[in-house]
Amino acid sequence: MAAPAAFPLSLLSREANRQSPSCASPNLPSPTCVSSHSSEGPAASAQEKPWPLSCLPLFLTENPLFNAGFGLAVLGTGAALARRSWQTVQAVARRQLFTSLEIPVRDPAYPWVMQWLVSRGCLSHHLGISTEYCKDNAGNVRAVFNYIPSPGRHILRYKNTPLVIERTRSGETMDFQTGTPWETLTLQTFAFQRHAIQDILEEARRNALAKEEGKTVIFRSVASEWRKYGEPKTVRPFDSVVLADGVAEQVYEDVVSFLKSSQWYLQRGIPYRRGYLLHGPPGCGKSSFVMAIAGKLKYNICVMNVADPLMTDDRFQYLLATVPPQSLLLLEDIDGAIQKSESALGVAAEDRKGANPYGMRGVTFSGLLNALDGIVATEERVTIMTTNHPERLPDSLIRPGRVDIKVRIGYATRPQLRRQFLRFFPGEDAAADKFEAIMSGIQLSMAELQGFFLFCKDNVDQALAMAESWRKADQEARAAVMREREAANTKTNTASSEQKEPEKLAVQQKHSSTGNIESGSSQSGHCEKQSAS
Repeated sequence: MAAPAAFPLSLLSREANRQSPSCASPNLPSPTCVSSHSSEGPAASAQEKPWPLSCLPLFLTENPLFNAGFGLAVLGTGAALARRSWQTVQAVARRQLFTSLEIPVRDPAYPWVMQWLVSRGCLSHHLGISTEYCKDNAGNVRAVFNYIPSPGRHILRYKNTPLVIERTRSGETMDFQTGTPWETLTLQTFAFQRHAIQDILEEARRNALAKEEGKTVIFRSVASEWRKYGEPKTVRPFDSVVLADGVAEQVYEDVVSFLKSSQWYLQRGIPYRRGYLLHGPPGCGKSSFVMAIAGKLKYNICVMNVADPLMTDDRFQYLLATVPPQSLLLLEDIDGAIQKSESALGVAAEDRKGANPYGMRGVTFSGLLNALDGIVATEERVTIMTTNHPERLPDSLIRPGRVDIKVRIGYATRPQLRRQFLRFFPGEDAAADKFEAIMSGIQLSMAELQGFFLFCKDNVDQALAMAESWRKADQEARAAVMREREAANTKTNTASSEQKEPEKLAVQQKHSSTGNIESGSSQSGHCEKQSAS
């Protein structure tokens, strides 16, 4: 026979407490109440609730849904705490055990490292592409596809050192000058192998310099920074620019002497900067001479358009202060960039604004002077200005301190004709003498002379024959110009003589009429006198 089910003691206790008023009052203890509690014994202590649940009302603690939700909350809180603790441990471990290097896209090392990654080959199955157009010495252009790591995390092994390369791209931050998203490249490895990152940077720098070895890099000002313009150019040989005897060597020696005299300038408190002005007719070799000097010095060239209407004084001064090292600053056609003061121009403000839809004037003349040689002027700078019209330059711009050496590069002289001929036809001294005699007296720029030799670069006799034809054409052109001038002078003299005849007649008539008027006036006065009498 089955034993009867045990009646819950908790229900008896609650029923006893409800029926016994003495138990209901805490101030009047009752033996019955004490005995009832003591009669539960160990079973009562086993039914006691945990502390969090004992503080809650009975109808909640007896609710299974509440108990299940409370358990889930406890589990969720514990999981969140465990996750937060694990993240903290990871962060501490990452800081202590790993080292990372972050390279923003505007840093000069960013393209170096990207080119280094391209040279390493494919890093993963997720790649990006960078297309470049390369030109060889013959002028042939070909497209080169470079595979680079796509945005994301990639793993690379370098000299038995594991590396994590992460390329992140911000979709919200944009480069307004190029229209590309802002990118960041992060290199990460173990802390005790941080030398691997330094080796990567040094190797990337060497590779970038090796790519530009023997070439001249051209920088142009874009907004407030310097950017490479096109592909690096092949270094132009210094002797390829044929100037008057001793001019090129003198300028080059002066630049070299200046670059070696930094301590001399510093000890004497002289601003360490040098200015040159190359002036002369167009096509005579001013820009080519700058390229030749930069190539021999192994320097780069920074070209700035001062006449840009979007250029301001502050931006111009900042660009001059941030010229890349080992670079020559070139200001071409400086005469076209000069803006005189408003009083000198005599132009209304409305007229100036109408000339530019943005209402910007560009670099002012005072801003140009202060940037070249003022309080805000930077040092350790070689500035070269070129102009076709030196007479348009004010004295305040070309005074010593802003322009230290002025070099005229004019039309080809007889020695230049001979040297240029021997450059294209080495060893042909007799033909060079004949060519010099034929072409002397003709006003030629070096660009015209070079273009002449390109038509007959392989045939000396053809060059001499073309020189004779050129001389005859030049003589005929000069004769035609003289005839036009004589005709114009004759026409002017005839017109002036014809104009003088009516003037003489008018003067004679004026004198005669003046005499008549005077006599008439005297007669009228006389008549008036008579009438008065």
